[in-house]
Amino acid sequence: MPLAFAILVPELAPWFALACAIALAIAAALARGTNRRIAIVALAIAFACTLVPIVQYPSAHAAADAELAAQLGDVTTEPAKAQTFDVHVMNDLTIATRDGARLELDVYRPDIPGPRPTIVTLYGGAWVFGSRKQLAPFDESYAKLGYTVIGIEYRHAPAYRFPTQLHDVQDALAAIAAHASEWGVDRTRVALIGKSAGAELALLAAYVREPVDVRAAIGFYSPTDLTRGYAEPPFPDPANDRKILVTYLGATPAERPEIYRAASPIDFVRPGLPPTFLICGRRDSLVRIELQRAMRDALRSVGDRVVAIELPWSNHVFDEVPTGLGASISTPAVRRFLAATL
Repeated sequence: MPLAFAILVPELAPWFALACAIALAIAAALARGTNRRIAIVALAIAFACTLVPIVQYPSAHAAADAELAAQLGDVTTEPAKAQTFDVHVMNDLTIATRDGARLELDVYRPDIPGPRPTIVTLYGGAWVFGSRKQLAPFDESYAKLGYTVIGIEYRHAPAYRFPTQLHDVQDALAAIAAHASEWGVDRTRVALIGKSAGAELALLAAYVREPVDVRAAIGFYSPTDLTRGYAEPPFPDPANDRKILVTYLGATPAERPEIYRAASPIDFVRPGLPPTFLICGRRDSLVRIELQRAMRDALRSVGDRVVAIELPWSNHVFDEVPTGLGASISTPAVRRFLAATL
């Protein structure tokens, strides 16, 4: 509950500010004596806190626009901005993985003939829970813009340790390539989008050779350096990041440094990678903003193109509040990035 509160209040700051202002006016008009003073002080402090994201918003929005312009050039339009398409959904399509296991995926295909630029999405959940279904609204929204969107599944820790999850993603991409004509996939124009744990897998998969041409990688609040993530957990640490990493990788960095490197996108940085989009909140209490900054700097140091956006008020999964301040920046930014890279 405290984490949910920390996510919701900044993203919905205008509404909370309005509620505080109304409550403050009521307290000033109706309360008496000590209770009145306490209520007024408490509500005034709450009101001031809700104003912080509102004050920060214009500069954050301008910074995001400037970052997009600097890295992408003058790309101001979104694909199919004035038109949306009907979407045909193919649910629960089964694919086989390399060890004989069977996983499912969902295909969201716009009602347009022929292959379409394609987005593959990977959900978060600390590598131990979650489902592709949690991204269904996200997937359908991009299919309505004219993309073929495919939500894929991967197996979870602790029953399955890394690199099983990456292998599952790679096997899904192989299945997508094999069924490209059937599913409306343009194999030469594919973007991977991941959130949290899914972002780590999306970046890893984008940075190795695949049967589809990955043209862009997008990571929302992505763990990019798992060794550093273990050594420098956030404070406070509500999710116990070290425990999450040991559950995922089966060991500490001291015990198996090589597996931490193999699971860290920053260790795969080299010239010639597809353009990368990173976005994270500075108040993220699960993935520290410093990890995104280090990834940004590593990519730029070898000449790779990267858009890195920071939201001063936002916490983890900020975009799960679709009407929030963070989503109002991230949604058009992602669409502009895709328009420029796909």
